[in-house]
Amino acid sequence: MDALRKRSRLRTWLRRLALTGGCAVAALLVLIGVAELWTWGLSGGKCHDTPAACRADSVGLVLGCSKYIRRGYRNYFYIKRMEAAAELWKSGRVRCLIVSGDNRAMNYNEPRDMRNSLISLGVPADRIVCDFAGICTYDSVVRANRIFGADHLIIVSQESHAERAVAIARHLGIDAEGLNARRFDITRRARLRAWLRERAARVAMLYDFLTNRTPRHLGKPEPLPY
Repeated sequence: MDALRKRSRLRTWLRRLALTGGCAVAALLVLIGVAELWTWGLSGGKCHDTPAACRADSVGLVLGCSKYIRRGYRNYFYIKRMEAAAELWKSGRVRCLIVSGDNRAMNYNEPRDMRNSLISLGVPADRIVCDFAGICTYDSVVRANRIFGADHLIIVSQESHAERAVAIARHLGIDAEGLNARRFDITRRARLRAWLRERAARVAMLYDFLTNRTPRHLGKPEPLPY
């Protein structure tokens, strides 16, 4: 009898665990779905593959990422993003470029790296503004408007990231478009990792919206060079 009771309790516990796990998975899928719909609803038709499709007389916002995947290995997301930003500048669609990213350590400085790369691609140094407090996409977008006074943005990044950034901007009442950096071949594992990371970032975006989060670092307004 004791053995029967133990098996019965075990079965009950497993059913409850399965139910709890199923509810958690269902809730997560709902969150992901809502985040996707919100992103598509706000950014649909606003992200372009060429600068010619973007509005003129704008400010470019180049979102940061690491220059290297690891020591000695270049990050092709970074390379294609810088090429797209330089192409945007040369198209005459923007008055200047804000390069916004993380500046977490003495030897890790995304805005500095982006600025140097853009100068090497022909963008004038005096038309590049560094935002060293763009520690995440949400903060970069908010600071471009509140600190630098940009009222129309062309946000440069890879397609999925640009969609999310444009959705953030338009939710906050900032007029924004996206410029999609060119695609390139990556491994299936890297593609899956990037897809999962973007889904998580879009769910986090909902939290920022619902809480009306303030960027970690704000300060005095800084004029743009135009």
